[in-house]
Amino acid sequence: MNRPTSSAYAATAEAAIWLSAALMALLHVLPTPLNPVTDMVSEYALGEFPLLADGCFLAIAVAALTLALGLRDVLPADRTVTTGIAGLAVTALGAAVLPFFLTDPQSPPSSTHGRIHVTAALVSMTSLTAAIFALALRFRAMPRWNRLALPGFICAGIMAASMAPMLVRMWPGIMERLLILAGMLWIAMTSRFLRTGAGR
Repeated sequence: MNRPTSSAYAATAEAAIWLSAALMALLHVLPTPLNPVTDMVSEYALGEFPLLADGCFLAIAVAALTLALGLRDVLPADRTVTTGIAGLAVTALGAAVLPFFLTDPQSPPSSTHGRIHVTAALVSMTSLTAAIFALALRFRAMPRWNRLALPGFICAGIMAASMAPMLVRMWPGIMERLLILAGMLWIAMTSRFLRTGAGR
């Protein structure tokens, strides 16, 4: 049964992920010299609108952490769930690091800040992919929650498939945005499901 705290966590996660999506969308309509096909989202923090980029990363961190806390309250404590919740927590930590260590647009990054930024971003993305997959496996065996299993597998698959081209610099901007959007969609969908009590 959903506890009041889980619904509050879910509402926070849903609000935060929509805020992050809105900030990222705004960055793409403001006048910047960046090309979404080749340039990474982190590079917006190097331009005229760093607070928008930083806010986007921090909102993702809040969304991942509060969703983890909400799911912890309602899901059975088994190995798969623990893996998923831990993955969300690591995602939050990695995303929270990004605003404090600016990216280095060189590939590979030459500065210490750039290397920390890239490492935190990759850890965050990989952890979210693993968390979504693990939780989809668990949801598949749970009444009512099983409706989230297929969307979870699809989002995790999109994220995993986007990672390799991004790393080898094949349309890296598009691949990164596809990966981020799939993760955002899953967080928004799962938060809404938890907030409305649909899993009870």
